[in-house]
Amino acid sequence: MPIVKKGNKNTKSLAYALLVRHILEYGAACWYPYRECQLSALDRVRNKAAKFSHHSGGSDWESLAQRRKKTRMCALYKAYTGERAWKAIGDRLQAPSYLTL
Repeated sequence: MPIVKKGNKNTKSLAYALLVRHILEYGAACWYPYRECQLSALDRVRNKAAKFSHHSGGSDWESLAQRRKKTRMCALYKAYTGERAWKAIGDRLQAPSYLTL
């Protein structure tokens, strides 16, 4: 990782996006972290990466909470429309039998 340490802001941002962010978001659409301790742990990692990349606390990156929300909406849409791997979940989203009399 010495190359990343010596890299510029764009190199460090790219390293975060490719090497770290996908791990933080893995499975979040299914296990959706809701406890404060889980959310703060994820945000701490993101904030550390932002500080490393931008040499300050602020960054123009989208928050992990926003990304999780988009991921969940995409997953729900895929399940509802029956897209390949999501078909089994989509079948469960159909109207309950008591509504289709």
